[in-house]
Amino acid sequence: MSETRGRGISLHLLLPGLVFFSFAIATTAADGDHNVFKDAFNLTASLEAIDNARESIIDVTKVFRKANNTNMAAKFLRLAFHDAIGGPDGCVDLSHKDNFGLEIPIDALKPIVAKYSSSETGLSRADIWALSAVTGVEISQVSSTPYEFPLQYIGRVDCDAAPGLVCRDAQLEPVECSYDKGPHRPAPSAHLDTLSLLHFFSTIFGFSPRQTVVIMGAHTLGFAKREHSGFDGPKGWVRDPDKLNNEYYRMLVGQGNCVEEYVDFAPNWSRNTMKNEDIVLEDKDNTTFSNQFFWSRRSDDSSNVDGDSATQNLMMTTSDIALVRDFTGYRDNKSNNIKCNFIFGDACPYSSITGELMAEYRRDSKLWIRDFRETFNLMITRGYDTTNGGVVPLDCTNCLMQVDFTLSSRPSMTPTTKLSESPSESPSLSPFTIAIQSVPSSSTYRGVGFIAFTTIGCCFFSFF
Repeated sequence: MSETRGRGISLHLLLPGLVFFSFAIATTAADGDHNVFKDAFNLTASLEAIDNARESIIDVTKVFRKANNTNMAAKFLRLAFHDAIGGPDGCVDLSHKDNFGLEIPIDALKPIVAKYSSSETGLSRADIWALSAVTGVEISQVSSTPYEFPLQYIGRVDCDAAPGLVCRDAQLEPVECSYDKGPHRPAPSAHLDTLSLLHFFSTIFGFSPRQTVVIMGAHTLGFAKREHSGFDGPKGWVRDPDKLNNEYYRMLVGQGNCVEEYVDFAPNWSRNTMKNEDIVLEDKDNTTFSNQFFWSRRSDDSSNVDGDSATQNLMMTTSDIALVRDFTGYRDNKSNNIKCNFIFGDACPYSSITGELMAEYRRDSKLWIRDFRETFNLMITRGYDTTNGGVVPLDCTNCLMQVDFTLSSRPSMTPTTKLSESPSESPSLSPFTIAIQSVPSSSTYRGVGFIAFTTIGCCFFSFF
């Protein structure tokens, strides 16, 4: 225990109330006197529980891998992302198609939550969901000296433990606050152009264009299933969806140091449509999926991918391709079809906002993993106060406690100050700014209203 416990130190825990949430109606009710851990919390028990829960999570990934070759690391990562929309609270709406498939990682984690979530350990269900994601990401590295992905903070409040919270479903009707019912928060569409994608991540997470580029690299893990999203990508986005590396960027950007090389030397992607008329999910109220436009690689197309022909059945969504192509004027708003090609013929223009950033991470896998760690830690603490370190004031209503100090003192809005050692042009600057609207802390319910980013049945990050 002593080796892993070196990951962090803690002094006290306070239950927070939630949260910023732009384009949504509102947050949890904050009760400054509500602190169920102030008497029972035990630092030693907390650190031991984190270590033991981490080992149990690793054991779960091995069991699923041996039983049916399931990549649970990707499923834990997806669960943490969906929970983080609106602020991590250990609750997702499993009745909505955005979250189909999340019952698999949730059920796998239930015994771990039951064993290690308590007032003594200070761990909530949301904390353990976050721990499962960072653990899964860490063990997916293939380096002989992998980067640590510790759980830096604890104290996230489960929705069913937040006093005064009113949870709402996709129709804004009140529902029980529970791990599987609410509050509902739809994921972004899979059919966003560059500006819409950046707008979503800026509004919901406060992310910069660089951080958006970084977090999208999570698609290096996992694959798509039609019954979870309407997309079928049995091989995923990259050639080996079990490894955490910069392959996602290599599949979208060609090797080089200028736009012409980024485009000409990139693997080609073809426009396609996923036919879903045959899907009727009887166990989910006869849910159906509409046809989906997507990008694919032909089984005989090995263009510009290190001479490797094993690229069949790969897919990208329009939101993925938008990181390297500008679809302004090329998108059909009704069908979501794109009217330009990836490379040949009537090719889509290269994205001036994010394209250079994509090229930077294509060149440097270690740089991306470091920046991903920083950005993901921001995501799983979204809406909480992380400024107090290991000492949380008793009157703080949304503070997390830092229990690991092996990284920076707290997640930074600037992922890295270390430049890539590879030659690079200066990244393009975003020509717009987005104001983030915070919700009054006096609000007594959390609802959903950011329909602008959601296309029913076309849910980004809803695949694994």
